[in-house]
Amino acid sequence: MSELFYFSFADLMVRVEYSQEANALRYASHRKMTFNERVVVEQYLLANVAQKTEYYKQPASLFVYLGVEARLAKDLNLFHLKSTLKNLVDKENDVKASVQGLISSSMQNYYSEQIGDAIIAMRQEVANGFSRERALPLRRRMEELVQAYNLHSPRQLSASQVVPVELQPYFGFEAVPSALQRGARMIDARDE
Repeated sequence: MSELFYFSFADLMVRVEYSQEANALRYASHRKMTFNERVVVEQYLLANVAQKTEYYKQPASLFVYLGVEARLAKDLNLFHLKSTLKNLVDKENDVKASVQGLISSSMQNYYSEQIGDAIIAMRQEVANGFSRERALPLRRRMEELVQAYNLHSPRQLSASQVVPVELQPYFGFEAVPSALQRGARMIDARDE
């Protein structure tokens, strides 16, 4: 068994290996360690690596520091490179998610405003003498706007939920009160 460990507190790469025949735990580092670094590394290895082996189960055991192993410097550089690349990918994903969230939020707001304008146009149509020929394009426009809104919103709506109840019969929608309208009626009922 051979494993690499990176100790971030000291920017230190350590390779540890266990020999079952000799019941020996041996380790090397990429550079010379200070006394305090060595104490922390050895405590960690004895507490975490030795526990996974037969090290404590046999009466005779060895724990040996092999010194500096130059090839571990390459492993450390590779570790740093992979860590840097992972951080860059994570940051890029965060930025992409943030930008996508901003776009979705902006598009929701845009289509909400467009739906509001379409409702105003529907009200004007009813107030100015309703015509089925002029109502059909307004209905199609509302359905398109709601569909576009749904592409950018986690909450899915239907055109019949958006169009006010009093306008629904004119434009051929089922009478389905919207959540806002249901809430308004609930408040009115409490006031009575």
